[in-house]
Amino acid sequence: MTEIEGYRVVPLRMTPDAKNCHSVYMREHFIRLMDPNKPKGRTLFLLNVPPYVTEASLKTFFKSKGNVESVLFAEKPGRDETTNWYEGMDVPFSNVQTPFKFKVAYVVFQKSSSIGRALAIDSIDMFNSSGECLIKTGMELWHDDYVNNFILDVAKTQNQINAYMARYDKRERAALAAAKTSEADPDGWVTVGKDGRNAGFEQKESVIGRIESKLEKDKKTKELKNFYTFQIRESKMQNIVELRKKYEEDKQKIELLKKSRRFRPF
Repeated sequence: MTEIEGYRVVPLRMTPDAKNCHSVYMREHFIRLMDPNKPKGRTLFLLNVPPYVTEASLKTFFKSKGNVESVLFAEKPGRDETTNWYEGMDVPFSNVQTPFKFKVAYVVFQKSSSIGRALAIDSIDMFNSSGECLIKTGMELWHDDYVNNFILDVAKTQNQINAYMARYDKRERAALAAAKTSEADPDGWVTVGKDGRNAGFEQKESVIGRIESKLEKDKKTKELKNFYTFQIRESKMQNIVELRKKYEEDKQKIELLKKSRRFRPF
């Protein structure tokens, strides 16, 4: 039996014939401050627990030593560490997907007599009586994690949508109420609605058309003509085209006058 500073050192075996195993350190959990989640005299404390070890696998193994009430994981030892580990996860502890990292574990038994039997074990075996492993590791674990990333939980997604829409409707009702009471928002702006005689006005299409035409006219007035070289060149070319067009029109007029015999050259 190996002990280091009060901790029992036991191997974590994945198969019955495993020789080179990971070491887990365990002892009875006791602290000066009481914690209802980890009661004194019924809690087993485990250090250096690998990431792939699950709550279900520890429950399955230690239930042979006594009825297990719960298994809690934490990133490091401490009174509030289990609370911080699960903080923000609005689901029961048993349904939480814990972060994939080395951790500590608290195994809570229903009876204090189970602690002595748990501390007397020679190894923590992560396999059943037929030799099948209780947890997934390696490629099998990575494959399952990859597949689970694409599985949509319909109920959970629907709850998230309902919660978002409830918050959105609440904001819209608050904005509408603020508009009716002419209350200023946090930035100091007052929303003006169409209700009431002096609450505001609605622009007609004719008014909008006059405003747009005035803006277009102002834009043309401010535009610089024959300022750039390319503008001068284009203006000259346009003048030549217009002169040629006018010359052709005059020729046609003269031809028409000749045909009508009203042409008086002298």
